[in-house]
Amino acid sequence: MFVYDEAYFTERIRDFFAVWKRHFSGGEVYLSYKTNYMPRLCRIAHEIGLGADVVSGYELEHAIKLKATDRAVFNGPLKRVTELRRAAIAGVGINVDLKEELVALQHLRDAGDIPEPRLGIRVNPGRAVYASKDPSFITAHQARQGSGKFGWPLDDDLAEHVADTIKQAGFALRMVHTHLNSQITRPELMLDALRPVLAFVRKLVDRGTPIDEVNIGGGFGVSGMVRTKRGWWAELKHVMNEPIPHETAEEFDLESFCSALQSELAAFRLESLRVSCEPGRFLFSPSCALLTRVVGIKHLRSKTWLIVDAGLHIMPTASFGEKRRLRFLSPDKGEMHAGDDAMECALGGPLCYEGDVLMHEIRAPRDIAAGDLVLISDAGAYTVSRSTNFNQPRAAVAMRDTRDGRLIWRREAYDDIFRYAE
Repeated sequence: MFVYDEAYFTERIRDFFAVWKRHFSGGEVYLSYKTNYMPRLCRIAHEIGLGADVVSGYELEHAIKLKATDRAVFNGPLKRVTELRRAAIAGVGINVDLKEELVALQHLRDAGDIPEPRLGIRVNPGRAVYASKDPSFITAHQARQGSGKFGWPLDDDLAEHVADTIKQAGFALRMVHTHLNSQITRPELMLDALRPVLAFVRKLVDRGTPIDEVNIGGGFGVSGMVRTKRGWWAELKHVMNEPIPHETAEEFDLESFCSALQSELAAFRLESLRVSCEPGRFLFSPSCALLTRVVGIKHLRSKTWLIVDAGLHIMPTASFGEKRRLRFLSPDKGEMHAGDDAMECALGGPLCYEGDVLMHEIRAPRDIAAGDLVLISDAGAYTVSRSTNFNQPRAAVAMRDTRDGRLIWRREAYDDIFRYAE
C-alpha cells in the first residue's frame, strides 16, 4: 500500500510555488501529470495555483475535468489529431515535437475546426546533467543526452528550421520548452544545459519571433532516493574486487538555482519573458512511502533474499538501481533497527521475473521475519502512474492527514484485471 502524507505534500507544493513565483512572478508551475495523476493530489496542487503538464490524451481529459486548462501545456511525442483539436479548443499550449503535429494543426486550422493555437517547440541542448565518479558513465550519459527522441537538437540547425517551418505555416511561435532529464541534483549542471536554450531563445527574439515563455521542464532531484550512476569503469573495478565510490544523497537547491537562472536570463536580455517549469518528482516523491510485507527470507550460499509483496510492477524505476531509505516494523516489537549485526541481503519482489529486485544491497534487522513490514521512502513518483498488473494487482493508496487516514485509490481486484475480456 502507498501512503501519502497530505499535510507534507501540501506544504511542499506551497513552498515550491512560493520560491518559483518570488523569482519568476509571471511564470507558471505546471504539475507533471505523468509523475502521478491521482485526482486528489492534482486537485490539491491546482487549488494552490499550479497548472497541468500533460503528455497524453487521457491526461488532457483529466486536466479538462479538473478545470486546469487555463494553465496547461501539452507535451510528448504522440498527439493524435483528435487530441490536438481538443487541446487547441481548450486553450492548452502545445509544444510541437514532430512535424506531423504541425501538419495536423494546419489542416484543423484551415478547416476552421480550431482557434489560433498557442504553440511552442521542445528543444534538446544535449548537455550532461549528472555528476559521477565514474568517467565512463559520464561519457555514455553525454551521448544519450544528445541522441534522445525528445525535442529538436540545438547543436545543428534543426530546431531553427522547425521554428521557421512554424512561421511559414502561418502560426505564431510563443513558447520554447525543454526537459533535461530526471532526478537532477546539481543546479550548476542544469544551468549549464540551459544556456544553449537561452541562446536559442535570444536568437529567435532577435529575429522577431514573438516568444513570451521559456519552460525549463522539471527533473529537480530529491535526497531520499539515490540513483546508481555507473558504467564499464565501475564494473571493471567490481570484477577486480576494487572499491567502487558510492553516490551520496543530494537534494536540488531550488532557491540558489532560481537566483542563478535570473542572472542567466539577465545576461541573455530575456528578463521580460515568462519562465515556467514542470515539477513532478520533487513534489510527489518524498510525500509518499510504500508499505510492504515480508513474505519470506531465503538464505543462499552466496546471497540472502528478503522477499516482500511489492515489486517492479508498482515501483518500476527501482530497476534503474535506485536506493531508498528503509524502515522495518514488526506488529509485535514495533520499529526494528539494523544494528551492527544487521543482515546483508537483497530486497526482492513477488514477481515471477528474475529482474524483480527493489534494491540489490540492504541491511535488515537480523530478527526480521515473515509478516513484518518494510516501509520504503520516496515512493510517490512514477509508481501509481506506471504501475502494471504483471503477476500481481496494482496497489491501494491511502492518504494520511492530520486526523486519520483514508483510502483514495483502492487495490485492484480480479474483476478489474479482466474487465475488458469478452
